[in-house]
Amino acid sequence: MQKQVRYSPSDFNKVFWFGAFESKVNPNTGVSIPAFVEKEKMHYKAQRKTVTQRYALIGSDLENTSIIVIRHSKLSDTYQYLRIGNKTYKIIDYSIDDSNHYMTYDFLTIKESKGVN
Repeated sequence: MQKQVRYSPSDFNKVFWFGAFESKVNPNTGVSIPAFVEKEKMHYKAQRKTVTQRYALIGSDLENTSIIVIRHSKLSDTYQYLRIGNKTYKIIDYSIDDSNHYMTYDFLTIKESKGVN
């Protein structure tokens, strides 16, 4: 049987927004540009990678990624982008725990994004 991960509620002290890129019209030029629109607010905990994990990722597509932990949510696989502060991130991988335990967590691997890509 797999050991269940436990975190303290106080660990989830940072906030991010799930969202999507929507087309907005620039009032000065009339050109339609993609803009991030915040949809759902969530709390998260930053997860550190071990030195071994960081070395294993060198040269791969996951080299410059971060991992965040959230309480299990139906929203986890609904959105492709999220915003932390002023930076937008693309969700690269979802590790969703949909087991029947009382308290479960989802691990999201994210990478900084410069826009829709």
